[in-house]
Amino acid sequence: MSERGEPTREEKIRDALSAAPRFIAETATVLDSDMKTVLREGSPDWICMPTPPGQPAPGPMCLDPTWMQFVKEVMQGKTPTIDRIGISYMLMGETGADFDDVFATQPPEGKDWYRAGPHEMFCFPQGTGHILQGIGHDPSSGQPYVRPVPGAEPMLVVPVAKPGETACGCPSDCPCCRNNSAGSGSESSA
Repeated sequence: MSERGEPTREEKIRDALSAAPRFIAETATVLDSDMKTVLREGSPDWICMPTPPGQPAPGPMCLDPTWMQFVKEVMQGKTPTIDRIGISYMLMGETGADFDDVFATQPPEGKDWYRAGPHEMFCFPQGTGHILQGIGHDPSSGQPYVRPVPGAEPMLVVPVAKPGETACGCPSDCPCCRNNSAGSGSESSA
């Protein structure tokens, strides 16, 4: 941590890379959570970002270019113009302010942060959302679920572990999985 208590550049990079499988993280570009500041140059095929400031638990993500375009257009209030499926990894899980509002930075009054375990996410071009009919909306069930996105088709979230577990299904404090992301410099030999 820096003198101001903020993560250092190296800590942000390590956090960002923990979101994806090693084979993706090894060559990914790393942007800061502002989606502009380059923390590490890399391949344009994957963009990883650290946990946004203010979140109470890790929530880094790695996106392919289609998913990055989707995020940027949604944040600008535009209907996404993607023409293919976008893929994103959040292998450290996610802590969100409001399941129904992807832009919320604090939970609604009287509610707590929602937690989702490690997962992959898929975004879809306009007009294709009907293919997600019948999939639930419960992030705590352990089953794939649909999450609404304002002005866009909903996203499909596919859990790979429950909240509090690592992507391999171990508890989050498992020594064989802890710090096992590309470039962390602290890989376990277990």
